[in-house]
Amino acid sequence: MINLCAERMEVFMKQKASRLESIVDMTAKIISSTAFIGMVLLISMNVFSRYVFNLSFNWAEELAYLLFNWTVFFGVAILYRYQGLTAIDALVNHMSPKVKRVALIFNYSILLAITSCLVVWGYVFAMNAWVRKSPSLHIPYFYYDISIPLACIILAGYSLKFLIMTIKGEQIEEVALEFRS
Repeated sequence: MINLCAERMEVFMKQKASRLESIVDMTAKIISSTAFIGMVLLISMNVFSRYVFNLSFNWAEELAYLLFNWTVFFGVAILYRYQGLTAIDALVNHMSPKVKRVALIFNYSILLAITSCLVVWGYVFAMNAWVRKSPSLHIPYFYYDISIPLACIILAGYSLKFLIMTIKGEQIEEVALEFRS
């Protein structure tokens, strides 16, 4: 009876974790893609206006810079989730399975530590940016910089997930982004 309850609890927890991961993944995709589309539209509008009307908008460049930050940091989180970041794994691929597992545990441990530090340091950096205002829009640089700790929370979560999976001996899914839904 106790084993049955434990199994049901484990299934329930895996379902909740999977649902949370899906929500986080979809949110990161929406943020990154919306920011990217906005950035492309703003830059295109500014270039068109400059060549056709001989008029340039300073605020468009600032806003495009803000959207660029959000695109990059959340884009990295998406790529990391699907193991799409560039890696030099020629050495790791030639290791025995046990040594490879140890190397991956070390790798994910370091990535977890770094991304956790970036959450803290990024938050401090963003909070200190409240006093600096952008030249044209006059908004605090906080809005530019808060993307760092928010995206690093996601990165730290994925690092923890990959670390746990590697310790348990589970295979981490490595699927190219073009084949994902």
